Amino acid sequence: MTQAALARGRRRPDLWTRLQPAIPLLVVYFALAALYAWQASQRLAPTIFTDEVELGQLSRAISETGEAARRGEPYGRATLVAYLLAPVWWLGSTATAYATAKLVLVLAMTAAVFPAFALARLVVPYWYAVGAAGAAVAVPAFAYSPVLVEEPVAYPLATLALWLIARALVRPGWKWVGAAVLASAVAALARTQLSILLVVLGLGLLWLAWQSEPVRGWRSGWSRWDWVGAVTLLVGAVVALSATIGHLSESWRNTTGYYKDRILEHASWASGALAIGIGILPVLIGIAALARPRSEPSDPRTRAFVTTSVAALAVFVWYAGIKGAFISTVHGTLIAERNLIYLYPILFAATALAFARGIGRGWAIAVSALLVLYVVTATPVELNFPYYEAHGLAILAFANRELGWHGGLIADTLVLLCFVAAALAIALHLVRHGSRAFHAIAACSAVAVLAWSLTTEVYAARGERTLSDQVERNHPKPYDWVDQATGGNAVVVIGQRFSDPTGVHLTEFFNRSIRKVWSLDGTAPGPGPILTPDLAAPDGSLTPPPGVRYALALNGVELQAPVAASRGNDTLYRLDDEVLKLRHAVVGVETDGWMIGSNDDPVARASYTRYDVSRDGPGFAVVKLSRVEWCPQPKTLGEGMATIRIGPVAIGEDKQPAIADVLTTREAVVKNCEITPFVLPTPSVPWRIEITIEPTFVPHEIDPSSSDRRQLGAVVGVDFQALFDS
Repeated sequence: MTQAALARGRRRPDLWTRLQPAIPLLVVYFALAALYAWQASQRLAPTIFTDEVELGQLSRAISETGEAARRGEPYGRATLVAYLLAPVWWLGSTATAYATAKLVLVLAMTAAVFPAFALARLVVPYWYAVGAAGAAVAVPAFAYSPVLVEEPVAYPLATLALWLIARALVRPGWKWVGAAVLASAVAALARTQLSILLVVLGLGLLWLAWQSEPVRGWRSGWSRWDWVGAVTLLVGAVVALSATIGHLSESWRNTTGYYKDRILEHASWASGALAIGIGILPVLIGIAALARPRSEPSDPRTRAFVTTSVAALAVFVWYAGIKGAFISTVHGTLIAERNLIYLYPILFAATALAFARGIGRGWAIAVSALLVLYVVTATPVELNFPYYEAHGLAILAFANRELGWHGGLIADTLVLLCFVAAALAIALHLVRHGSRAFHAIAACSAVAVLAWSLTTEVYAARGERTLSDQVERNHPKPYDWVDQATGGNAVVVIGQRFSDPTGVHLTEFFNRSIRKVWSLDGTAPGPGPILTPDLAAPDGSLTPPPGVRYALALNGVELQAPVAASRGNDTLYRLDDEVLKLRHAVVGVETDGWMIGSNDDPVARASYTRYDVSRDGPGFAVVKLSRVEWCPQPKTLGEGMATIRIGPVAIGEDKQPAIADVLTTREAVVKNCEITPFVLPTPSVPWRIEITIEPTFVPHEIDPSSSDRRQLGAVVGVDFQALFDS
């Protein structure tokens, strides 16, 4: 052979040849990204409050000043996602920026296909790895992809870190271990929870050290008491580590100290939701496949993958149990599958390993089947839709809403699916690997799992989109009407009874000019600083001054200032002297007009204060208390006693409005399904009415089909009627 021929033989493959293996992955990436981008385009408004509003505030502040802030107040270290999204706010309108932000998150989350492929490629052939990677980005968690939260960026970063951890464990060296540490740290910057990836790496390295030849030789000579001492030291180290973590983390300290019984329960729920969302089979087969057959030759890549997978499964499930148990003590009982979504790439890679090289040992299949049956049956059949914390349960809502199945039938079907999955795993174990029967079972299982998982994602995304439609339908148009009216000048929101702050959150999100949110009753919503201004004078002047040019008054609040614009019941005022001065204000009344009490104090209280009486003259206050708006049939609702007092405005000890002297008191029974009117003479100075009703009633207790669990008094209407028409 000539030298020229040898040179041609050694020539490196051309660019096209090198790019060809990437084409299937790129096809998967762009196909699924197109689906998720379309889903994102249908989601017209944020719904996850306060998370999306806070991320919007932080990223917007970074884009404007380079520093993270909420409503102008420094925040400290913001999540990596806030910095990633900061440039979108340079595009102009908030609507354009929001649409771009959703697309950026979709593209980022779908990019998990590449590290998921690399992870699977450690142990399976090319096409199996492509299948595992595609499955890892066709999961229910991708309903999060257009949501302005941490998961869309955290998911691909966690997948990258898991691949680098596994790669570092193949042949540990400073280069790969350093890359794994760096990737884990970056993932933790996107979502704090992912700092546990460093624990996964640490456990993997410790296991490799334990299994190394020098350590094996050292412990081969241990006596029984040496083993007892080693176990004692290990238990002591675990206790010390737990105490150290508890010192740094309140959730860890309280949960492991006082609520140990809840940890297993919440870990089981989260695991069950994860399994249900992807069709159960990948969890059962994926776990069983980690116990490789004795006859299979040992190799560093498989050992590293198995070690990483076992460590990740243990650490993430334990974390989910701790987090879920803690949330149950401070917020409510939730199925926190959201903390386990990072295990998808491992489970699908392990399933691909079972299809490519055999499922594993018989005892592992039995243990895995029992474990999956336990977590699936332990998980409550949650039919709320959408269920943000556990999108894997959307398939249950699909069966209920689209197929008409009741909860009992759904639960029985899940048990049946567990047995079917176990039967498929046993069949794969008994049938000769590589035979037509094996490939047929594996292929049909893979198609069924992919269809199930993608159906769950599509239906979960539909739920989030439906919720967004409901929120958006009631929001004033155009979304940025405040910005348009103010020309970008700063605005303070002033209102009361923000029991449902959705409208305020959306208005703040789409209008950059809103810099402060205040309330008259301390109910102003976060995120970010809030304030309840004091009454400076009986004429309605408030202190401190907001220091802005405009004020947006909501829910029964009117100002003594020129009106700049209005949408529905929201009114934008121009503050020429940058001082807030109330015209009149209602406090204690919901946006739907009801005055309510609380479970701790079932007395409904409300007030109406009229500060500007300059154009009133002699007249009367007309108060109407109505229970027509909720009228049960038959009329089983009891009556309530209403007390109404009126008098001049004074400043109370709490620097809030009060009645100086009660001039008139009226009492009457508020009857079911009737309107009860009151007429009271008004003084010639600023005056105030205070209303109480007791007892209240709870609609849900009277009619279980009602979702209203508030302690209701009556729908309030207050007006001034002049004695002489002008």
